[in-house]
Amino acid sequence: MADPTPIYAPTEKERKRLQDLSILILTPCKDYECPIGFTRSVVNMTAYSWLHGLKVFQMGNTERMVVHWARNHLATLACEHICGYTGQRYTHVLWLDDDHLFNPDLALYLAKYSDLDVVSALYFGRVGRQLPVVYVKDDLPDRYSHYQMLEVPPKLCEVDAVGFGACLMRMDVLDRVPAPWFKFNESGEDVYFCVHAKEHGIEIYCDGSYQIGHIGEPQIVTQEASQRFLESRRDEYADRIKVPLGGNGQWPKQQSLKPGG
Repeated sequence: MADPTPIYAPTEKERKRLQDLSILILTPCKDYECPIGFTRSVVNMTAYSWLHGLKVFQMGNTERMVVHWARNHLATLACEHICGYTGQRYTHVLWLDDDHLFNPDLALYLAKYSDLDVVSALYFGRVGRQLPVVYVKDDLPDRYSHYQMLEVPPKLCEVDAVGFGACLMRMDVLDRVPAPWFKFNESGEDVYFCVHAKEHGIEIYCDGSYQIGHIGEPQIVTQEASQRFLESRRDEYADRIKVPLGGNGQWPKQQSLKPGG
């Protein structure tokens, strides 16, 4: 196991500000299980946060629930919940999707912006168009239609919408935006939230200098995939001696995988 290499540690002045913060993690799990890499990331993040004075008290989650129902359910619980350790509401919720990997300093880094309404780390789509999950409004009349950004500046910048895979939100945002907060449409439930949030004066940011990993779909290995692998390593395997099968010094007849072959 490699030693953690956080890129951010708060100063003493910043540590004093962290004393007034408390975080509730919210994760809508798409299955009954989540990747061990995500679990490791959350555990390491929680430990590192406490080490520097940032209190991450609890985690709320759902299992196998339609995503916008799950997010609405978690947001409702967060609004109604009183932290048993402090007797008060949490100051922030940290939305985390269970298909992400991140460094232990994620919560601390985003907590630098605890005065902002919503701030997201930068990550990229795991399937299809692997572009930043960050959006700006386009010029179409559809209020939910947005451009997906091709590049995000390596700094804090205000945007029109972000994904909720790694997003720190002030608790009072859920008070200022009327429920239901999320609704799934062609643009996604997170863009839906951001559109309505901005209409109620919420400001949304992304810090392009802090990137996390998105667990993509594993490759289905076929003969074609094997051939691509060999082709990409032609020099490595070119001098290998082929050994005939069957014990008779002859190669077995190759059968075609094509219909009629």
